Amino acid sequence: MVVRRPVPAAATSTRRFGLSPWEWATTALAAVVSTVAYLADGYPHLARGVVGDLLGFLVLGAVAALLRARLKHEALLCLLLIAAVLAVRPMWPLELSEPVWWTVFFIGLATYVAVRRRVCD
Repeated sequence: MVVRRPVPAAATSTRRFGLSPWEWATTALAAVVSTVAYLADGYPHLARGVVGDLLGFLVLGAVAALLRARLKHEALLCLLLIAAVLAVRPMWPLELSEPVWWTVFFIGLATYVAVRRRVCD
């Protein structure tokens, strides 16, 4: 049996699994920005972008575990962390192949969605 603590009154978190209309809009915006950057920069954006996404999934998962609620506008947090990783320009992500990064991304996303499903109503 899972004991749920009250969700903080802040407008930044929710127990609702589905996205609100505004969250759909920010998710679409993040997807467009990331896709355009991937089409413009190719593999380096993908490799470094997945590192940013994984950091985002880690932060989102930790917050969900602590608050027993998810943060709203998750895609914007991931986009911000992608930008941070791109600004640092680490070279090590470029050592792995594109299929590896796509696989790692989908595993990270599936893991976060599973955590999110457990936390949300």
